[in-house]
Amino acid sequence: MTLRLYAERKGWPLEKVDVALAATRGETFVISRRIRLHGPLTAEQKLRLLEIANKCPVHKTLSGPIVIESTIAD
Repeated sequence: MTLRLYAERKGWPLEKVDVALAATRGETFVISRRIRLHGPLTAEQKLRLLEIANKCPVHKTLSGPIVIESTIAD
């Protein structure tokens, strides 16, 4: 959604975005993301959209420290 809104605002010909995720657990939990951009975009536009994808709210949330506080409900 973030990429679509950005491309619309710039007037770029982004037609569709597909995202595939894979996760691996080891010493660190790693999420691999593959973004496929559809439409006649230039290499520069694609690179800028990747930068924007890395700044979206979901990416920021998952990249930052996460604290889970648990309680028992009555």
